[in-house]
Amino acid sequence: MPRKGAKRKPERKQRVALGPDDVEVVERLAERTGLPPREILERALAAYAAAVAPGMSLVPAAAGKPRRGAQPRLYVSVEGRPEIEITKTEFVLGRDPSCDIALDIALLSPRHARVLFRQGEPVFEDLRSQRGTYQHGERIDVKTIRDGDEFDLGGFVPVRFRIGGKAL
Repeated sequence: MPRKGAKRKPERKQRVALGPDDVEVVERLAERTGLPPREILERALAAYAAAVAPGMSLVPAAAGKPRRGAQPRLYVSVEGRPEIEITKTEFVLGRDPSCDIALDIALLSPRHARVLFRQGEPVFEDLRSQRGTYQHGERIDVKTIRDGDEFDLGGFVPVRFRIGGKAL
């Protein structure tokens, strides 16, 4: 029985480990897709989270204010409209009014795509939308955002990104 006033050790979270069968599936997927195993697991988790917990960020919230220069300033312009700075850890584009940029276009999915930061780098991710997202005519699922990148939601709604400086 613990003494009164004695400090309790905090319980450690048990780490999740993949079993041999799970590792084999991930390795087969890596071989078939050419993607690294870590990206396969990240995509699987993102798809599961999108299905059962829409809106949940997969990126942990930063403790306190982020260090200056910790992540680049990112701006987005949709259909040539004025740029908006993305300051959230998860920024969603789609038809649903709850999206950060809500587009009243019937051909877009309610939660069509999102932008998040992984290890300080901005990443664009299609949220398994029905009509997809394209760059230079090629369908994309997940892509690191570079300055000047343009993606087409549903193949026809242009979304342009700019990194750095102040909004234009």
